[in-house]
Amino acid sequence: MTKRIFRGIFLTALVAMILATALMVMSLYDVYEKRITEELRSEAGYILHALSRENDESEFFDGFTSKNRVTLVAADGTVLFDSTADASRLENHANRPEIAKALIAGTGESQRYSSTLAETTIYYAVKTPDGNVVRLSNTRSSIFGIFLRITPIFIVIMSAVAVVSLIIARYVSKRIVNPINTLNLDAPLENDAYDELSPLLLRLDRQRKQIARQMQSLAMKQTEFSAVTGNMREGLILLDPNNNVLSVNASAARIFGVEADKVTGSNILELTRNTLVRETIQTARKGVSADAMIERNGRYYQILTSPIMQNGITTGVVLLMLDITDKYTAEMSRREFTANVSHELRTPLTSISGYAEIMRDGVAQPEDMKNFAARIYDEANRMITLVNDIMELSRLDEHKGLGQKTDIALLEMSRSVAKHLIPRAEEKGIVLSVDGEDLSVTGYPSLLNEMIYNLVDNAIKYTDTGGSIKININWDSDRVVLSVCDTGIGIPHEHQPHVFERFYRVDKSHSKSTGGTGLGLSIVKNGAAVHDADIELESEEGKGTCVRLLFR
Repeated sequence: MTKRIFRGIFLTALVAMILATALMVMSLYDVYEKRITEELRSEAGYILHALSRENDESEFFDGFTSKNRVTLVAADGTVLFDSTADASRLENHANRPEIAKALIAGTGESQRYSSTLAETTIYYAVKTPDGNVVRLSNTRSSIFGIFLRITPIFIVIMSAVAVVSLIIARYVSKRIVNPINTLNLDAPLENDAYDELSPLLLRLDRQRKQIARQMQSLAMKQTEFSAVTGNMREGLILLDPNNNVLSVNASAARIFGVEADKVTGSNILELTRNTLVRETIQTARKGVSADAMIERNGRYYQILTSPIMQNGITTGVVLLMLDITDKYTAEMSRREFTANVSHELRTPLTSISGYAEIMRDGVAQPEDMKNFAARIYDEANRMITLVNDIMELSRLDEHKGLGQKTDIALLEMSRSVAKHLIPRAEEKGIVLSVDGEDLSVTGYPSLLNEMIYNLVDNAIKYTDTGGSIKININWDSDRVVLSVCDTGIGIPHEHQPHVFERFYRVDKSHSKSTGGTGLGLSIVKNGAAVHDADIELESEEGKGTCVRLLFR
């Protein structure tokens, strides 16, 4: 507003000054022009009176001086005398308007403007008794020339006007705006302002009361809504037509790892960029409910999206997130367990059935019977091992049938396990060694023996010819550590968190060729939990694996 007031005052002052200057210059110019004309007439009268007394006009003009230019012109236009120039060099003046008028009427006047010099010359001529013409002239600046001359002064004045206008504008604008800026909008009718603002203040007061009622109603509804959604275990998100978050409850904020108050009003993309979530939202925008399952921080959620319809138009979307981790993992475990057990049992059963069928039908040669019987025996043992491992896991889960805890010398037990597995290691060209300190822990002997056996057996399976396996027992940070390290194929980083899961195999094709049930490391994990021990796994693909049991 200050700028508008300044512009108004400045432009008004500028226009007024320009108009006043123009009128003043024109008025003064007219007075000045009349004064010069009267002066030329008066001096012409004096000269004419003097010439009436002289017999020779040429003698009169000898030594004649005047501040105006005086020229004596003969009746034929020949210049006889000029007070400022050599008369002989001047051209004939017979065609000059003032000369022609003076020869006819006795007097003559005219003005001539020089655009080059921006000047106007006033001429006045009278006829002498001898029939000649005396012409007087005076040159003055034209109106345009006067304006050019006063331009510097005009600029100074304009600058002064600008400064004064700015000062006045600031002062006036503050006086005008200050009452408006200090209005108490919370109580419009209590303001002591301009009378012209009364209609506005009355309208503001009505709107304020209306908004207060609406805000109170909305606050009550919001409180009720927040109380309901805040205590929900399920995540809830409301989106507007532009996919901006209208509301997000605590459960949804926790699922996506954000603060509810910081994401409200932002786009859903700032909350999650999950493709499945975006697809379900787009489907809901078309008026069709959709669902999807996502994984967040190791937990699984079912996303249900539903459109909010008004007059057949989708005005928003509701997202409901249900935590189905337990159900999902249980279902996956059940499927995986069923699939693995079925597969593990099917393979030996198929082999046993095939060999038995050959033997039953008499197709086998007598010399092959012993070989077939041996294969049936091996497959049966494989099934027995699988069943025993499953039963062992069940026993560990229930902590039953473990016997009594005793002090166990880990170095001695490790050497005993290595003694049984060295032949297998030597068959593959693997060096198996045991060293370390003679340390003891309290535990279940049969379970610890099986745990060490499974670790070493697993290392032999996944170590290539020429490799090495080392069992070490040492003391580290007040804990007894048993480690089994190999130079085998290693475990890819993405598989390392899952290798202790039941029936989990990193490379199913390679695992099948090495045999085993896929339960060995699961038994190790459950056995460590029974002994209140921790497991550490270090592995690098192509360089080997090291598993450590840390006993308290």
